[in-house]
Amino acid sequence: MNQKNSKRDRAKNGKLTFSISFLFPAFILYTVFLILPMLASLYFSVLKWDGITTAKFVGTKNFVDLFTNDRYFMKVILNTVKSMAAGACIQLPLAMILAYLVYRTTRGFHFFQSVYFVPVVISATVIGLMFSLFFNPSFGPVNAFFQAVGLKGLIKNWLTDPGVVLFSVIMPGIWQYIGYHFIILLAGMQSIPREIIESAYIDGANSVDIFFQIVIPNIKGMIQVCLVICLTGAIKTFDIPYLMTQGGPGAESTFLSIYMYKEAFVDSSIGRGTAVAVCMLVLALTVTFLVNGVFTFLNRKD
Repeated sequence: MNQKNSKRDRAKNGKLTFSISFLFPAFILYTVFLILPMLASLYFSVLKWDGITTAKFVGTKNFVDLFTNDRYFMKVILNTVKSMAAGACIQLPLAMILAYLVYRTTRGFHFFQSVYFVPVVISATVIGLMFSLFFNPSFGPVNAFFQAVGLKGLIKNWLTDPGVVLFSVIMPGIWQYIGYHFIILLAGMQSIPREIIESAYIDGANSVDIFFQIVIPNIKGMIQVCLVICLTGAIKTFDIPYLMTQGGPGAESTFLSIYMYKEAFVDSSIGRGTAVAVCMLVLALTVTFLVNGVFTFLNRKD
């Protein structure tokens, strides 16, 4: 009996060791590249430090200065919120519509699936340069098109006019990542049993009815994932806007990530820059919890 128990214990210990050996590398990577940098950010955010001289502990002064004495910070937050809203209200609906159209397509399914995903794999540098040329006020095709069709009132200095520059730097990112959400939503639609769709057609439902009454309720989980990715991605938007305008003019096209970079590496204020990064983290966590809470409530209601 003791031998059987000892063999059972050795088997359990062997399984435990085997499991730990697989989890340990992931745990190390997660700790080194996420937990430790997060803790370091919290530490640096309470310091006054230029990265070279001796750091000075200032407590919450960096955060207080950002919210009370900084003339640009609230503008930057508003720009970021507008980018998040554009993603949720423009990018996701377009991705969902495209996914549904391709889902219903019988010919060219794989062609459209590939074409819509192509912008996702294009370098942000290329996209930033491409849209900078598109919006160029002198020779860009956008103003040339408005000139050709007689809509001269729509001709703008797209990258310097405070009234339209935010739109100009948000739209390229929306265009690039529509395909990313398109693929996720399309995969969700393909997981819906075909019998449900066919039964709805037999009962007289049209495509619009099927979209709202069958497709959307059955891919609610995918929509939740896409919404979280879209909103948190907008919070860390950096590459394309910075390449196009460097956040200008003033702070009209500056987002939190760009402001963090300028504070930390342009103005050599590591403490304030890290405080901005902490604000980004808090905003991302808040948005994630809110979205998950809303979808949990909707699922319970159903």
